[in-house]
Parts: sequence; C-alpha cells; structure tokens
Amino acid sequence: MGSFPEWQNFHSRWLWHFSRPPIWPVARANARQPAVPTNFLRAFLRRRRPRSSVSARPSPSLTATPIVPDFGFNASGMLQGGILPFIIDPHLRMPYSQGWNFGVQRELPGSLLLEVNYVGSRGTRLLRVVDGNPPQPALVSQLIADGVPPQLLQFDALYLGAEEGILPFDAVNNNAFLHAELFNNTASSVYHALQANITKRMSNGLAVQAAYTLSHAIDNSSDPLTPATGNNQGFPRDSLNLTAERGNSDFDVRQRLTINYSWDLPFGRGHAHLAEGLASGIFGGWEVAGITTFSGGLPYDIFTATDTAHTGQPQRPDFNPVGVPAPVSNPLTQTGPNLGMSSALFFPDAPFGRGGDLGRNHFRGPGINNWDTVLQKTVSLTERVNLQFRAETYNLFNRVQFGQPGNLTSDPGTFGQSTSEVRRADDTSGARQIQFGMKLQF
Repeated sequence: MGSFPEWQNFHSRWLWHFSRPPIWPVARANARQPAVPTNFLRAFLRRRRPRSSVSARPSPSLTATPIVPDFGFNASGMLQGGILPFIIDPHLRMPYSQGWNFGVQRELPGSLLLEVNYVGSRGTRLLRVVDGNPPQPALVSQLIADGVPPQLLQFDALYLGAEEGILPFDAVNNNAFLHAELFNNTASSVYHALQANITKRMSNGLAVQAAYTLSHAIDNSSDPLTPATGNNQGFPRDSLNLTAERGNSDFDVRQRLTINYSWDLPFGRGHAHLAEGLASGIFGGWEVAGITTFSGGLPYDIFTATDTAHTGQPQRPDFNPVGVPAPVSNPLTQTGPNLGMSSALFFPDAPFGRGGDLGRNHFRGPGINNWDTVLQKTVSLTERVNLQFRAETYNLFNRVQFGQPGNLTSDPGTFGQSTSEVRRADDTSGARQIQFGMKLQF
C-alpha cells in the first residue's frame, strides 16, 4: 500500500509484536518554554480521562509531567509558548543521487603527472525540515483586512495570538502546535567542479603534489539536522514557498588549493654538496615536509529580527548596495559586510508583507591560509642506530583563521565582526603551535 511505492530497494524482514497497556502521549515542548495546553489539547486529554473511579486497571497519572499554561511574552516583547512536535512525512521516499565525471591524464617531462577532471552530481528527494504547521497566507490576509496591524503578525503571535487576546483568531490551521518539525523529501542539490592534480614523483630528494578545485554547490537545504555555523535557523523562511531557499550550499567552497611536499636537502653524506667533514655532520640529514592550504570561505546567511513575511520566522533583509558605511570599531576583525548607517543601511528590513530580496547564503566568511611544516634531522650514530630529531609547526606564520562573522542585523555591535577563531581538529587553539620530538631508531 502507499501512494509512492519504491521497487528498487527491498529485503526480507521478520516482525515480532507484543502489546502492553497504552502509554499516555507526552508532547515535546519548545525548548524556550514549557508545553502549553490549548483547547485542542485540553479536549484531547479530557476525552481520555476515566469517567468513573471504578476501573479494571489503574489510570495513568497526568500529574507526573504536568502541562501548565505558560503563554507569555519574553524580554523582547515576543509571544512565546506552545508544543513543538517532531513529524515524519508518511510518504517519505528514498533519496538518491546521480553522479558523472570526465577526466584526462597526461605524463609530462620531469617526472610530472597531470590529471584534470570534471565532476558533477545531483541529489534528488533529499531530506529537509519544514514547518508542518505554518501560518496560512489566507488567514494572515483576513487578519490584515480586519484591521490588525501587520507588525503584530509576527513569530509566535501568529500561532497563539488569539489565546493572548491580541488577535481575533490565530493564523494557523492548528493552534495546538507551535510549529512542527516536519521531515520530508523536498530538498534537492547540484554540484559542478573542475578538479586538477599535478604530482611530481620523488626525484633528487623532492616530491610534490598539488590539488586544486574550482567548484559550486547549490541546494535548498544542506543539512536537515544541523544548520551550518552562522545559519542558525532550522526552518526555511517560508515553508510554503521553498523557491527562495535555493542558493549556495552551506558547505560550498568555490576554490581550494592544497599542496603537500617533502624535500631531502642535498647536503651531507651521499649528496652532491658538503659530503665530508664537519659541514657534512652539521648540514647533512635534514628534511623539510609540510602541507599548505589555501581556501575560500564558507557562505552564510543574514537575518533580521522581524517577521516581515508573516511566516513565523525571522526574515532576510533587503540589500541596498548604495548604503553609507558605518564606522567600524575594530577593522582587523571586520571580515563581513558593513551594516551601514541607520539612515542608509546596506541591509534594511523589508516592508511588511514580504521577505527580503537578499538571497540565501549570499555572503562568504573568511578563507584559510595555513602552513603546517616539519623540519627533521637524522643523525647516524652507528651503522644500525640513528637518532631522529623533529620540529613540527602548525600554522607556521601564525595567521588568524577567523570564524564566521556576526549575521544578525539587530546586533550592530557584532554584525560583520568575527569574534571567534577556527580551532584545530583536536579542539586546541588555531594559533601557531610548535612541538618537538626525538626518536632513537635501531
């Protein structure tokens, strides 16, 4: 049964079923506020309470996890409260991807190998999260026609405004739920890349490999569970219109160059230079190796603190390219765009009734310029015993690898400013690190 059968993937399955007394449903509350009873929820609970004190088995207690009324306003004056359920689309289908590539490889003089590839892929029916209980445009239009000021039709007021007495009716189909995390298959993606590799095989003590990628990844949802850093909004701006969500992927890096190298310096015994005497002992046995990375920055979104589109979500702003730059408190950490003067902002709020015209992931954060190197010397103590000394340096030139800049127009103090650094994989500081080691080989 089902409207969307899948015939490509099947396997045998054994099922084992047992029954137990029913467990009372517990609604998951929004992390900001406890769960809130609505007329629907009260009726739901009342219909299931025993009508008599006589029962074949004890009734489950509803006081262990009480659901208390907690509609209210936060410090910013925004209405909060409600239930946030987790829902899976019953017609969820199998996501799939298609990939294609074409490449050429050529051997060049000087022990060089060149390889150039075009790589493409497309993702279809990918997972994403949308609001399963979004504000309805028809209800919003009716509220405006009834004389409700548009500035009141924002965020949680669209869901709970009638309960607080600020709206004649709610703008959603079901006021029992404040949003609903609905996972479905409405995401798609496309990727195109030029990948070039050049390799110099070991000769005369030198080996080098360089890999360059020029690529572009586009989608309308990059990760259904964990938004990228700086893109701290799980829902789309309008769950009923996903067209505006198509843009640069959260992980889209346009250009990246990585070079790894190893060079056995041509000094000392067995080499052409300084092969004998004291100079051989001092300058011989040295090796330099390392990995150098240059990379463009990751894209990020810009958000306002207003819900001008009446969708229950903070919207993107308009983009005004002729704004007037505002003074910057710290130019060294200004890695993003300038917010602009209050009289001529680069990113003003859109008028009520629509979202901003700035696209998703339009701007990019700081890139990477990192050098990790190793300097090593091997000293021969006897024919069978060697002493090896290593000095490893991470971020050799001590360049700051900035994190994503502030992206909230409502916070001019941090907007466009990077206030954090990208830490290393072991969660240590991204600043220069030097470590020494010594090893006896026999």
